[in-house]
Amino acid sequence: MFSSIGWGEVFFILIIGLIVIGPERLPSVIEDVRAAIYAARKAINNAKRELNGELEEFEELRKPLDTVSQYASMGPKRAMAKFFFEDDEEFLESFDPRKMMEDDAPLARQPSKPQSRAKKGPEDGGQPSGGGFSWADVT
Repeated sequence: MFSSIGWGEVFFILIIGLIVIGPERLPSVIEDVRAAIYAARKAINNAKRELNGELEEFEELRKPLDTVSQYASMGPKRAMAKFFFEDDEEFLESFDPRKMMEDDAPLARQPSKPQSRAKKGPEDGGQPSGGGFSWADVT
């Protein structure tokens, strides 16, 4: 309950309580606060127990909803593997494109020599054919 409060904060609260409340009444105030926290916890636990007792008949409805929420929280691959293949993802991993590409990776990573083209000049007196680029057009 007080997991976020460190010992330094507890000591500081006790010192402030000692100054504000006084040393005579501080032990009785601590006992009262402790009793109030205990009573609140007990009331919360009783309310939970009553609600769980009254909602037993809805347990049958809760199971399918839990299953649906479990499938919704999974990714599509995991949900398909759980539903169709009884949680065995090996079959689906054989269709994984990344794994397929890793198998073909040595072939894809081999550099190929660029093919050199021989420069061909325009045949019609200096004008490039087919709308090509020429520095003569720019200057």
